[in-house]
Amino acid sequence: MFVVLMTLMLIGVINPVFAESTNTSLQSTAVSIPDGRGGIHFDDINYSASLHKLLVPAGRTGKLYLIDPVSYSMTAITGFSSSIKEVKGVDTGISSADEGEGFIFVPDHGTQKLNVVDPKTGSIVTSAPLASDVDFVRYVGVNHEVWVTEPDSKEKKIIEVFKFTTEGKPAIYHSLDITFTKGPESLTIDPVHQKAYTNLGKNAAVIDLKSHTVIANWPNSCEKSRGTAVDGQKGFLFVGCGEGKAVVLDLNQSGKQVGSLTFGAGVDLIDYDSSLSHLYIPNGKSATLSVLGVSPKGELSLLGVGQAANRAHCVAGDDQNNIWVCDPHQGQLLRYKDAFAAVK
Repeated sequence: MFVVLMTLMLIGVINPVFAESTNTSLQSTAVSIPDGRGGIHFDDINYSASLHKLLVPAGRTGKLYLIDPVSYSMTAITGFSSSIKEVKGVDTGISSADEGEGFIFVPDHGTQKLNVVDPKTGSIVTSAPLASDVDFVRYVGVNHEVWVTEPDSKEKKIIEVFKFTTEGKPAIYHSLDITFTKGPESLTIDPVHQKAYTNLGKNAAVIDLKSHTVIANWPNSCEKSRGTAVDGQKGFLFVGCGEGKAVVLDLNQSGKQVGSLTFGAGVDLIDYDSSLSHLYIPNGKSATLSVLGVSPKGELSLLGVGQAANRAHCVAGDDQNNIWVCDPHQGQLLRYKDAFAAVK
């Protein structure tokens, strides 16, 4: 299978297609994904500061797109499975990716493998089997590990931990499982405190990166807990609630809630810009994007709202003050410029 995947790898640079849309608060620009007509089941997009690229696993297309935030040009990496029909009736192929040590980690729903991609060559350099179907992948630099959430297994719900090494040639292999009775929903790594955070129903779990153990469970006040983000320097954990709420927990006060704001329904994934102290939250049911300001005390204020798309549930900010939001039905991304002043 690895040989077959390698022979299928292809890199292509694609010029994006833009279509302007109007908005009273935030202006969006639609960026079309090639082969996206008919819809793409986006789930998780991520910005790599070291690669200076937005990582976009484009679902059923079987392609990972790397988007330059300055030129908006795209590089397509292929060779993954495509149009895999899941139990929920959603066509997916790859739906999450993260970067570490110059490599990109991409779990594949179709092959149930965790792939390691070299973006310089656009090739899969190694892979490892996954225990079950995946949700999110995140790189843990302090341990040279890759963590993959697997919440849908009937046998056990886990974060599967893989060791990654570049000595000699890149290699990745299963190390251990972190087991839960529910969740894990979302996954955020905090290198400042050497912790990871994930939602377990109405609690946010705090995981020690070194011992791989849950050391605390903090009430998140959500009816339906969804995405997480962190500001390690300021000491805040952000939790998105599906019912349409954002919550701020203080890392230095044992998860004490210090901020909360209610807005559009259908919150899922969230993202945070630490340089601006801005929290980005797409609202899939109300088809909006909310930009929130975070005060030094963790209090939240609504800075602006923009029109988004139905089921627009994933978001990522980059280092050019762009906000990228998924538009799954149109198979495109919506790009907004964050022109709001930094919160100090």
